[in-house]
Formats: sequence, C-alpha cells, structure tokens
Amino acid sequence: MVVTLTEAPMFRVETHGPALPARSPLYGAGEARCATDAQAPIEKCYAGPCIGVVVAGTFDYAGRHGRARATPGAILLGNAGEAFDCRHLDAGGNRRAVIALQPGLLAEVADNCGLDDADFAVSALAPSRETAPLYGAVRRAAGGLRLDEEDVIDLAARALTLGRRPRRPPPTAGERRRIREVVRHLDVAYAEPCGLETLAAMGQVSRFHFIRLFRAVTGESPRQYLIGARLRAAADRLTDTAEPVTRIALDIGFNDISHFNATFRRAFGLSPTAWRKTA
Repeated sequence: MVVTLTEAPMFRVETHGPALPARSPLYGAGEARCATDAQAPIEKCYAGPCIGVVVAGTFDYAGRHGRARATPGAILLGNAGEAFDCRHLDAGGNRRAVIALQPGLLAEVADNCGLDDADFAVSALAPSRETAPLYGAVRRAAGGLRLDEEDVIDLAARALTLGRRPRRPPPTAGERRRIREVVRHLDVAYAEPCGLETLAAMGQVSRFHFIRLFRAVTGESPRQYLIGARLRAAADRLTDTAEPVTRIALDIGFNDISHFNATFRRAFGLSPTAWRKTA
C-alpha cells in the first residue's frame, strides 16, 4: 500500500478545531492551546490521527486507552473519531505542539509492521528517554521544520508501534539482493534526485518496508547513505582536482553551500578548503 494524493488535504487536531498548516500531503503541524476550565473536563474529538506533545501546563487527560496525568514532555496520541477530555490543574491552561498525519500513511506503516490495525495503541505516555526523540520531532515540526518523506514515515512508525511488538521478520535473500542493487545505484547516481518512492520501487517494496530493509542491510537510513556517498565523492574531487568548492557541492547534489560545508566538516573533521590543503 502506498499513499498517493492529488491535492493537499486539510489537517485538524479536533473535528471542529482550526486547520493546521499543511507541510506536505502527508502531514500538518503547528501548536494548539487550551484555556483553563477548573469546573469540568473539556470534551473534544480527534479529527484524524494526531500526535501531540505537551509544551506547557499540567492536566488530567483521558483517551480511548485510559486516563493519565499530562505534564510538560508528555506524549498524547489520538485516533480519528476518538473522543478525549482534559481537566486542567493550574490556571495557565496548556500548550501543545501537534502533528496530524494522513490516515493512509498509518495504514501503510501498520501493514508493513504486521499490525492488525492502524490505530495508536496508547493514549498518553509520560516523559522518558524512550519518547524523547518523538517529542523532539513533533516539537521541531510544529516550529516550522519541514520533515521529508522518510522523517514522516519514521515518526509515524515510532508512534504506531508504542505499546506493541511489531512482527518484523529479517530480510530474505531476495530482499538483501535488491537492497544491494539500490546501494550500487546510489554509489553512482548520488548526484541525481533520489526520492524515497523511486528507491522503494527499485527495491520492489513499500516506502516503510524499504527504509526498514535498507537499515537492516546497510546500518543506515537511505538518506544517510546518500549523503555519505555524496560526501565521499566530494572528498575525492577535492583531492584529485582543482575545481571550485562551490561547483563540486552543486555537482554532487547539494543546493546549499553552507549546508555542504557544515555536513562535510561533521563527516571529515575539516572544512572542504582545509581538506584540499592537506590532500
């Protein structure tokens, strides 16, 4: 199953709430605030699958899978059509960073994880080391960082598998062979646009399954491997030619020179110019 949309969807946290900015056909993200009401719980309903993280405020939260005390850092998960309520415990209400996902994406991820359904299995999780990456991803997305396709799929998988043990068999011999063919393609075509859907089609699997297989075979995500291939090519050209650094960066697939310089330095410990001088 692969999600394909022809027009931008409308993303909301609550059925009658305001629309979130659509960052791509797969998700919308932003902030949600709720004023305090100490007299009674505030009852609402999720418009679609949503991941929220508490930035400020303390409140009792109840969803399909039970009730919990939500404090800053907590993760809140909601399914389409799910009723929820919250009772605030301080005068400031609450502030949440939220991301609403395209329902078809969860169905794709659930199918490839061997899950029986595409609903979140928990309603709330307390702050912890395990949930910190999920908190950070949602917080950054709500702040305006645009997640690429691979990031959104990884985020959906992290949230969907919480509280579950997905069935993930090891790669078969055929799957390993196809992934190695994709790796060989990236080694020579690193400068070309390499979209996740195109690479997954080469591997003859869905996008999520491709990411999982690629990591199992190479130890890296497809994007990490592609960046590594580009940087290795840059290091070779800096050593073997006198071409300008800017031309090399553009030729190998970087559109932002400052990003290329920073990425090269993180990988090799030297700037591109310093690398050339020591070659």
